[in-house]
Amino acid sequence: MIDLLRIKVPFNDSIVAVSPQGDSGLVDLRECQKRGCKMEAGDVTFRPNDYRLDAENVALAEVSCLRHPFESLPSSWSTLSFKVYQGGSNYYPHIELKASPAKLLTGQNVFGTCDVMTCLDSLVSAFCYALPDMVEILDFEHATLAQIDCTFTAHLPNESDSRNVIHALRNISNGQTRGSKSSFDTTAYFGKGSRHKRLKAYLKQFELADQIAKITSRYDKTKDPIYKMQLDAMSAPDVQEFATNALRLEASIMPRMLQRLAIPTNIWEFESHAKSFDGCLIKELWNHAWSDIFKTFEGEHMRTYSDTEVHENLREHFKTETKSGFSYSKADRLFRFFRMMKHEGWEEVKATTPKATFHRSIKEITEVVPKAYLQNLQATASNVVPLIRFINVDFERQHPAGWTEPKRLSEQFESGLRLVS
Repeated sequence: MIDLLRIKVPFNDSIVAVSPQGDSGLVDLRECQKRGCKMEAGDVTFRPNDYRLDAENVALAEVSCLRHPFESLPSSWSTLSFKVYQGGSNYYPHIELKASPAKLLTGQNVFGTCDVMTCLDSLVSAFCYALPDMVEILDFEHATLAQIDCTFTAHLPNESDSRNVIHALRNISNGQTRGSKSSFDTTAYFGKGSRHKRLKAYLKQFELADQIAKITSRYDKTKDPIYKMQLDAMSAPDVQEFATNALRLEASIMPRMLQRLAIPTNIWEFESHAKSFDGCLIKELWNHAWSDIFKTFEGEHMRTYSDTEVHENLREHFKTETKSGFSYSKADRLFRFFRMMKHEGWEEVKATTPKATFHRSIKEITEVVPKAYLQNLQATASNVVPLIRFINVDFERQHPAGWTEPKRLSEQFESGLRLVS
């Protein structure tokens, strides 16, 4: 599913003070304020002895250094976040739209659609209906993707196994994809801050419970019907059941990765590319983004390995023939290295072993034992590593039985099925 979209929409040239080079410029934020955007002022000045009053007898002030904070626009099921970027010497003025298409369409993002046009339409329609006067000064034809989150789900046997898998994933890295620290015990991050891709594995049921708690608090304070609709959607039995023991594997695809893959970032060209793509483009992007991590699972299924089994496999794989029979010196050396890792852990051995020796030994041992197993040796006592074999993403079961594709948000508005709040 497409779990999140960030879209950049530039302003029309007619309203921008464009630089001589044409690649940067400034927009007057007062024009946006006139059309419904909420502005903040960096400076507010009351002149001495100025007793000008407005119609409500409030003293008038002069404001300057306007800026636009991230603003939340209500739609029927959820909210759309947007921000005006005024422009500068190194970038062109634009707005950014950010939202979960699934939440805009159905009020929940436990499962959703991979249809690119349906998702793009949800953000654009929500914005246009909320701030129709802004549309005339924006150039939607040249809107581009700033981020697209491609997410798929694997279901695990129980909560204990789910937590242990997250713990194991935190110790894994491969290629250019490195693990990142997380303060949540139900989440593992890879490549935080990367300009190409950012990966996240997390347990959906706990995120959903946290979302429900926050929305409940907002509803109790405001009684806004939009929060009640969200609560009803997130608390639905099929949503709760699908979230239970669900391991979400999320890939945030950034423009640099799309460009490297020769995929257009213009939203309309991207949609056309997805439509003509042989297969599901979202699934392909997800597979490509996670490929470095998935490579750590190549070979045998993840499981525990006894010392005897590892020693025998190394001896079989690295034996050398001599005049008197076979020599197992290399295999025995690698086994001693394996035993050291088992007792001291990956990080400790890596820190105390010459770099070339460490990587050469790892390369040779992984011809017999998967790399992910070695990286998690410190966790074998609690039976963590074998659980990785439960990560099985079934692309045919990404929705509950009977689920149907949602109508585009623009069609829902036009048909009067739901009105904007």
